[in-house]
Amino acid sequence: MGTRARNPDFSSQSRPRLEPPSSRSEDEREIAESTVAESTVRDFSIVLGGPLYDFLLRHGIVHVGLPNILRRIVALVTLTWLPLLLFSLGGDLAFGSRVRMPFLHDFAVNAQFLVGLPLLLLAEIVIDPAIRQALAEFVEARLVRDQELPAFVSILTEIRRWRNSWIPETIILILAFFPVFLFQRGWATGAVSSWHTVDAGLTPAGWWFAALSTPLFRFVVYRWTFRYFIWGALLWRINHLNLSLIPTHPDHAAGLNFLGLTQKRFGILFCAVGCGFTGQLANRIAFEGASISSVKFLIAGFVVLFLIVGLLPLMLLAPTLSKVRKAGLLEYGRLANSYTASFHQKWVHTVTAPTEPLLGTSDIQSLADMGNSFALVDAMTVVPITKRLVLQLAAQTALPLIPLIVLGTPTPELVHAVMKMLV
Repeated sequence: MGTRARNPDFSSQSRPRLEPPSSRSEDEREIAESTVAESTVRDFSIVLGGPLYDFLLRHGIVHVGLPNILRRIVALVTLTWLPLLLFSLGGDLAFGSRVRMPFLHDFAVNAQFLVGLPLLLLAEIVIDPAIRQALAEFVEARLVRDQELPAFVSILTEIRRWRNSWIPETIILILAFFPVFLFQRGWATGAVSSWHTVDAGLTPAGWWFAALSTPLFRFVVYRWTFRYFIWGALLWRINHLNLSLIPTHPDHAAGLNFLGLTQKRFGILFCAVGCGFTGQLANRIAFEGASISSVKFLIAGFVVLFLIVGLLPLMLLAPTLSKVRKAGLLEYGRLANSYTASFHQKWVHTVTAPTEPLLGTSDIQSLADMGNSFALVDAMTVVPITKRLVLQLAAQTALPLIPLIVLGTPTPELVHAVMKMLV
């Protein structure tokens, strides 16, 4: 296979090395560990790596530090969609009345390869920098304690090994292409005649669609599924470190609310998958006589399912944040008891009059501050999930469905619904 391509991740030669603890002071050791952690985070990626990436790197399709997104989008669309169009044109199946569903009228296939597939590739430059920034925040905000930095680096290194392993991508490749041979008969049946099947069986376009276009799309989707699992595993492992989490942090998530900014970037994946799903529903409505009301539960179920999937990685933090909140309530409760008892003894239940005037004393302001601090702990959430994040993920998931709902809803009902919202 030739010389292995150079991976953009930090190599063992360029990685800062730690000297034995005995040869350096404690401060120097902490600085060195912080340097290693920052270097690891700076070069970390869940996208730029793995056997496929190495293959593309060796053949000049991608370059280190330059993902060539537009070039790869054009290449994949040319490989998956364009042959279907050319074969369909050659067989008089691209449009016209030879079949009930010509190729250019197939909403599912065109949405999947012309919109969904490019979005899956664009997701690389949307999600990967956000993950790197989130990991940097753990170090720069000192959420990872100094003594936990070696363990933090070890976690990132292990996750990189998972990402670079050939076993997951081989399994993904098998899963993507295997159904072609296992369920080949399924391509010959359908509710309506279409561009990919005729009475004699699969058309040339249908064979290309079954043997190459669909498996390639599945491979990209499955690969992102594995990358999403890696992200969840990374958060789970970091969650088990002894993090420096403060229950009175104003973000109401002990300082972890920034993870929501990262998680919302994954909405582009749900939008991409939703394009194909929307196309399938559009085909049912256009060619099989279905209505919006008959598929409304499918639409709702799709949005709810992917909303749960989108929030699941952050839910993994619930045990740790729950412990932080519980400990904070106890600690600040004891502190509040001590302070309020002293305040009560000094200003309310006192034998002799206080030596300082009540007006202008800082004791009352301190009492109010104590109450605010306890209120912050009490208002702390056990998951870094906000209403805005839920709405953003739901909106991105439902975005491809909006044209279908608008165009599939009868005009009187649509006008009535709009007026009901406005009035």
